[in-house]
Amino acid sequence: MSETPESSKGGAVAVERAVAGAVELPLLTRANYHEWSLVMQVSLEALGLWDAVESDKVERRDDRMALAAILRGVPSELKTALAVKKTAKEAWEAVKTMRVGEDRVKAANKQRLMKEFENVSFRDGEKIDDFAVRINGIVGGLRELGEEIKDGRVVRKVLRVVPKKWKHVAVSIEMLLDLDTMTMEELVGRLRVAEQADDEEAEAAADVGRLYLTEEQWEARHRQRLKERARRGDGRRGNRNKGGGRGDDDDRSERDNDDASSTCSGRSRRGRRSSQRCFECGERGHLARECRERKKKEAALLASAEEPALL
Repeated sequence: MSETPESSKGGAVAVERAVAGAVELPLLTRANYHEWSLVMQVSLEALGLWDAVESDKVERRDDRMALAAILRGVPSELKTALAVKKTAKEAWEAVKTMRVGEDRVKAANKQRLMKEFENVSFRDGEKIDDFAVRINGIVGGLRELGEEIKDGRVVRKVLRVVPKKWKHVAVSIEMLLDLDTMTMEELVGRLRVAEQADDEEAEAAADVGRLYLTEEQWEARHRQRLKERARRGDGRRGNRNKGGGRGDDDDRSERDNDDASSTCSGRSRRGRRSSQRCFECGERGHLARECRERKKKEAALLASAEEPALL
């Protein structure tokens, strides 16, 4: 039995349809539209269905099979929106519109994160662990958007922006270690050692500062007490000028105490003198420097010393 052209064509179509089960269709994600579109085009061409995407003038069955292949290659959240499209071409254009728009957003986000990465620096007083969290967050976002950033690049970036007090540590790391094989965890650990040493020095300096501050506070309180005494003295003088008041009574009391103290002191001195003996004349009641006999002798000696000069 001879094979007609129609039967040959039908057999070829059957073979092509059977191949569909062996062709692996790519799955679309948020970050792989360009790769997905290229691989999906090759897959549809292998199935003989790409014409349904390029043109509306295809058989209904081929169009439906092309649409079914597209639906198999997209995530579940897009299937409902694409299944209602009239043709496979419309579905293909819808995927392109959605993902190209997302690609533009992705490109904008990537540019923003790359700028943050280039400009990142330590904030005043920021700990190394906090800075590591910030820069790792930026790097993680870039990697999710498809940007390949190796650890060696991140390590070099951190060493370039360390605070001035850690510059000598950064230079030592660059000279002695292989930055291409160093991880961020290792770098953060080394910088944390330097940070802890600085914290200990700062704590010791703070203790000394607190001692100085206590002394300054003590001096300030002392000066304040002196000022208060001076003000009280001015108040007493004012009350004394007015001729009354408690301040005047206090002044009189102080003067009475001073007079009593002077009287007692005078009596005490006189009592001591009455028991003392003069070494010059032997009498009691005065000292040798107050003795009249001594003064007479000194005057006689002075007169005898002047007589030869007069002669």
